[in-house]
Amino acid sequence: MREYTLGASLFDLENPEKEIGRLKSPLLLPNAEEREGYVPNVVYSCGSMIHNDELIIPYAMSDYASTYATVNLHELLDELKNPQKA
Repeated sequence: MREYTLGASLFDLENPEKEIGRLKSPLLLPNAEEREGYVPNVVYSCGSMIHNDELIIPYAMSDYASTYATVNLHELLDELKNPQKA
C-alpha cells in the first residue's frame, strides 16, 4: 500500500537552487493510529512554524483528523547540515 510521509531539506538562503542537506529517512510518517481513514496511510502538512527551539508541524492524517508534531530545531538542522551522521 502507498504511504505518504513528510521529509525535510535545507537550502542555501543566498542561492535557493543549492540544497545543503536532506534527511535520509522521513521526518514524519503515519503511525498505527493514523493509518485508517478516507485516504489511508497518509500524513500531510501545509507548513510549519518555529516557537522557541522547536519546529511545530501541524498535519492531517488519512483525511479524517489533524494534530501536530514538534521537532527540536537544533537537532534537525544539525542532521540536515551533517548528512553523513545518519
